[in-house]
Parts: sequence; structure tokens; C-alpha cells
Amino acid sequence: MNSTSLRVGLLLRLGGALVLLLALDAVASYFTALHFANLVYDRWLIDSTHSLAQAVRTTNGQVVFDLPAVGLEVFQFDEVDKTYYRIQSASRGLIAGEVALPVAAASPIGAIRLANGTVHGQAVRLVWIRIAPVGSRDIVTVTVAETLIKRATLTREILLVMVAPQIALLGIALLLAWLGVSRGLKPLTDLAREIEARDHHYLAPVSEAGLPREAHVLATRINELIARLGTAIGAQKRFVADAAHQLRTPLAAVLLHAERAERAADPHSERLALRALHGSVERAARLIQQLLTLARTEPEAAVAVQFGRVDLTMLARRVGEEWIARALEHELDFGLVVPQEPVWVRGDERLLSELLSNLIDNAFRYGRSRGRVTLMVEAAAAPRLAVEDDGPGIPAAERHKIFERFYRLPDAGGDGCGLGLSIVREIASLHDAQVEVTSGENGAGARFCVTFARTAAEAYPGTVQRTTASAPS
Repeated sequence: MNSTSLRVGLLLRLGGALVLLLALDAVASYFTALHFANLVYDRWLIDSTHSLAQAVRTTNGQVVFDLPAVGLEVFQFDEVDKTYYRIQSASRGLIAGEVALPVAAASPIGAIRLANGTVHGQAVRLVWIRIAPVGSRDIVTVTVAETLIKRATLTREILLVMVAPQIALLGIALLLAWLGVSRGLKPLTDLAREIEARDHHYLAPVSEAGLPREAHVLATRINELIARLGTAIGAQKRFVADAAHQLRTPLAAVLLHAERAERAADPHSERLALRALHGSVERAARLIQQLLTLARTEPEAAVAVQFGRVDLTMLARRVGEEWIARALEHELDFGLVVPQEPVWVRGDERLLSELLSNLIDNAFRYGRSRGRVTLMVEAAAAPRLAVEDDGPGIPAAERHKIFERFYRLPDAGGDGCGLGLSIVREIASLHDAQVEVTSGENGAGARFCVTFARTAAEAYPGTVQRTTASAPS
């Protein structure tokens, strides 16, 4: 888990950029300081070269270097650097000065040349000037060199003077950045503290007042999550309460019938009590089974759903066959209307079987006695599963309620627990399908239709076939 503070991360990035800028500025400052140090001492060195050039004269047609020893000592006096000179004649060669100084290349008369070099292993700054003494046809090159100690010292001093305020400015910039980042992140930190101070029972929405756009989006999404969480917790609490209430009735009946069987005075009374006990246990078992099925269709369990290609035609045939025996037992006209070709959808075959079984069971329980129930598969771009009965139907005002958990119509008969249609809705939602209830054929009964929005393959229209399972007359 990465626990790095957002504030620290922003400051590290900003500080890194500022330090990089300071480093680049330090390099620029160094070269600037070096330039001005060279500029100052180059001017002095050029003046010294001109002074030596003035000591070159023509005597009796020959070029001579006329500078008293005292003047030469003054010229070379320097407590820090060492100064060298060389007077070179084009015709006579070396007239005076240091032999080790390099000879300059040809250049125009009176032109000044500057360069870096070495003398006796020391780095020096060199100045050359070529002159033509009056009264002579000779060309004289005057060379002056100076070591670089004063230049380096001046460069460092200028650099320190320039960099020290910049370091101070960097510190001030980092402080201002800290204040700016802290102020900019204050809405987020306030939001974080507000959420951190809550416990898991407090699900009121967080305040969105005064938040910037980015934090406002975050707060809005958090409030949406809190709302969904509150809805889920409320639904869970209602589900647990309703489940406990629904289980209490069959379990109480089980205890009652068990006590009756224990107190039965004769075998006939005992058999009646045991038969009632068996019915109560069956109802409790079916309720528990439906509760487990409903739990498997919750969004949290949806990751375990195995989706694949499912043929609705084969699914309807297989599930329909499982209900033929019960249809015969209740003397129901149970029909199957399916295409002859496969109708493919993407889904979980186990859950779709449960969906279809719940629709058939609902039609058997609440349809007309000895009536008619039809299971249908419709091949289309959006395939459909439908179960239709010819019973009393469902009032239009109640149709949006029957899919709620544990809800039953006020005058509904049978021994259902009100979970079957909730399971149908949840399974349909997992498959991106829509379930709706309308009136049956000729406005009688109820027709439950599940429409799949996406298919795994094209539907194959074919001849419609109807098979029936009817009780003998």
C-alpha cells in the first residue's frame, strides 16, 4: 500500500524542479562570473601589453626594447599571479622576455589577440599584439601572459554573491510552495478528515459546499457510493428481517406438528400430524432454497456467474420436461411453444433454469385450477422467454410490486413465500435482460416475458412447434 502524502509528493516534484533550475542557474552564473572576471583582467592585460609595446623603439635602424629595470619590476610585480612577457622581432628573433611563451600566428598590425595557454605547466591568459616600429621595416610581436589565480578568485566571489541570494530565494519559493500546496489541498484534506472521523454507522452525505471542481467531483462520487451503500444496507436489513419473519412461520409449524405427532393418541392422528409436519418442512426447505438462490444473484456474488452460449430452445424443453409430472398431477394443460432451430443467448444455464422454473412454478401456483400454462421461446433479434397462464391475472396497479422480495398480492392463494419473482428479476438483471408482466391471451391471465438485449449468435427462425402435457379426461 502506497502511503505517500499527496502534499509531500507535490512538494518533492516542485522542489526537484526548483533545484534543477537552481543548478542550471548556477552553471549559467559561473560562466557569467567567469566572463566578467576575464573581461576585467583582460583589459588590464591589454593595457600592460600596450605599455610594453611603447617601450619598443628604433635606434640606428634596429629595433630595441628600451625599458628600465625598475619599470620592468613594476610591470611584473603581483602578489598573487605571475606575469610573463616576450618581445619577438621578425628579423632578429627574441629580443627580451620569456622564451617559453608561445609565438603568435600571423595577424594584422595593431590587432589584439587573446587566448588561453600554459607556461611552465601553469595555465595562463595570453595577449599578442603586432607592431611596426617607426623608422624600421621590422615587425615586432609583443606577448604578455598572466596566471589565472586572481581570475578564479574573482569568479568564485562573483558566483557566491550571485548564488547565495538564489539559494535564499529557493528556500522562500519552497516555503511559498508549501503554503500554496497546503492551501490548495485543504478541501481534500478537510474532506479526508471528515470521512476519517466517521464510523461505519454514519452514512450521511459529505458536504460539497465550497469545494473546487476536482474535489466536488470526488465528493459527488463518494456521496453516490454512500447512497448506494445505504440502500444496500437497508435492503440487507429488510431482507434479513423478512427472511427471519418468513422462516418463523414454517419453523413454528414444524414444532407444532412435531408436538402433535408426539401427543397423538392413535396411529391415524399421528399420520396426519406427520403429513402436516412433512408439508411444513417442505415449505421451509423451499424458502431456504429460494433465499440461497437469491443470495447467489446478489451483485457481490455475480463474479461467480459462469456465462456462456445457452440455447433457449433446449433450455425450455429440458426445464419444461421437469414440470410435466406436476402438471399432470394438477390436471394442467401445460404447453411448449418453441422454434425448431436453436435460439442462442449469452448467460449462465444454471441461473436461467432457475429463472424459468420460478416462472413456471408461479404460473402453476396462481393460475386457474385445471387451467392452461404455456412456455414459449420467441426467436428474434432480442430473444424472449415467456410463461403465460389463464388465471385471474395481476392488476395493473400491483405489477410493479410483485417483483419485490416477500411481496404477495393481498388476495393471492397458494403457499408461496413471495421470493420467486424477486429471483426472476435478479437473474434477468445479471443477464442484461428485461422482465415484464402483461395480460395473457385475450386479456385473461398473466404473461411474464424475459427479453434478452444481447445475443451470442443470430436467431434461427423456424416452424413453431407446440407440445402439450394434459391430464386425461
